[in-house]
Amino acid sequence: MIRAIIIDDEQHCIRALLNDLEKNCPSVEVLAACSSAKEGMMMIKKEKPDLIFLDIEMPWMNGFEMLELIDQISFHIIFTTAHDQFAAKAFRISAVDYLLKPVDSGDLKEAVRKVELKMNEQSGSANIENLLRNIKQPYNEQRIALPNKDGYEFAEVSHIIYCHAEGAYTKVYLDNKKFILVSKTLGDIEELLPTDLFQRIHHSTVVNLKFVSHFIRTDGGYVKLNTGEQLTVSKSKKEALMDRLGLK
Repeated sequence: MIRAIIIDDEQHCIRALLNDLEKNCPSVEVLAACSSAKEGMMMIKKEKPDLIFLDIEMPWMNGFEMLELIDQISFHIIFTTAHDQFAAKAFRISAVDYLLKPVDSGDLKEAVRKVELKMNEQSGSANIENLLRNIKQPYNEQRIALPNKDGYEFAEVSHIIYCHAEGAYTKVYLDNKKFILVSKTLGDIEELLPTDLFQRIHHSTVVNLKFVSHFIRTDGGYVKLNTGEQLTVSKSKKEALMDRLGLK
């Protein structure tokens, strides 16, 4: 069984989640339902749960502020929020689980299934620490959690030069001459990157525009990077790139 605590200041949300868990997630045993972050902290200390369902927006102390007061996060977390845009990008790039209210039963089952798979692993506290850092930073200073065969590797967005598709994988090239082979498609990675910094220039390439030093029209079109590398620009992406570079 997964021993869980619900922390949410809205009683109707607690009742709905309890009902959904009872119907759809028989492996979850709810130890307590807390209506404030302060009460939640007390119950976490007392019960030492495997999992908490944590609301973000609560009065007096929100979910993020509560986590910053906990010395060691030794439990899994599924965040819940009624706000589609509230920290959604930070959730995704930090590789943490979250549910939008009203909670969809299919999404709930999938989130719990992922917790079950991770029960014998470390708590993923590094991902939570990265999330707490990211929500305080502008997009160009955030760190992205890149999945690999051993877990996740964190890279600062501003240090990513470009990303190149390798089948179902993506090579993420960094400004320290290193690359990370990521077990996600280029499209998946592109969704995590800030659009004000990155531009798709080819079906297989996304580039950080701050590293582009030249745009060359000849030979079909390509960009030179200040690292000395050259990347092909496809015909279908040339117009959008020129617009981003202020060349139109």
